[in-house]
Amino acid sequence: MREETRRKLERALWLERLKKIGIGAVALVAIGAYFVYEDYDARIDNVRVPATVMAVGPLNIKNTQLVEEGLSVEVALDNGGRRVSVMAMKKTDPHVGDHIEITEHRHHTGRVTYSWK
Repeated sequence: MREETRRKLERALWLERLKKIGIGAVALVAIGAYFVYEDYDARIDNVRVPATVMAVGPLNIKNTQLVEEGLSVEVALDNGGRRVSVMAMKKTDPHVGDHIEITEHRHHTGRVTYSWK
């Protein structure tokens, strides 16, 4: 094999190897970014927020046990007037007009969720 042909072949082989290494590196960075995001979303600051019950209704989910035990409660937050929906157990016996406190879960990714507890 001529020297020039051998160098071209080696260059082509190294380019293929570098492409595979680059694809692997990009995949590892993407997987790492996903795990960092999941960890960041799992960090939560809980804040008690005063609210007023606006509506009470049945849960609209497929789990029959939760439908029997839970209620869908729409509340208006006192600090901004926003309306959110939370799930409450029937044994808490919420009524329209009740002043309650719900928990606002502020995730470090910026997502905000609410719960009755």
